[in-house]
Amino acid sequence: MRERGVMSAAAANVSGEATPEARPSRAIRLIRVGVLLVAAIAIAFSATMHEQLGFDLTVAALALAGIGVAHVIEATAPASAGRRTVPALLAGVALFAAVLVPMSATAIGFAVVIAAWSLVSALLEFLGNAIRPGSRPDVIIVGASGFLLALFVLLARQDQVAILGFFGGYAVIAGVFLGISAFDTQRESR
Repeated sequence: MRERGVMSAAAANVSGEATPEARPSRAIRLIRVGVLLVAAIAIAFSATMHEQLGFDLTVAALALAGIGVAHVIEATAPASAGRRTVPALLAGVALFAAVLVPMSATAIGFAVVIAAWSLVSALLEFLGNAIRPGSRPDVIIVGASGFLLALFVLLARQDQVAILGFFGGYAVIAGVFLGISAFDTQRESR
């Protein structure tokens, strides 16, 4: 009986399933969740200011900087040896976008930066899951919402209120699903 359990555990590791040690700790994952949800709340409760492009750019830049810092923390966490590349790339992309957003002088420039960030981030999420299956929690939801954000932002490229609104919607969806994933005890026990 014990031999069968050892064999199935070995088969799971051979098949590429990530062990709980291959994932960031719950606290590390909750940092990203917190940043996303704070950004979503800030966007939702500042609706009267959204007609000013400068305000929209500032909110988006701060949110992207926070997301970048959350990825830096994940990449530099002591338990993240061997899986630092994707979080480091995600951090670099978010921080680069945070620098570019304030330089956007038009709504179209704002849309292009947000769409490029979300598309590259979604691709990196999928890439991270392809390299280490199971190591990026809820990659399908976060990746797909990134692709949708890029699509919707490019469709509404002239309307900065819609661009920021779609970014806030992305932050809610990604934050909620990553938060659920952080507390998923069934996934942790595999």
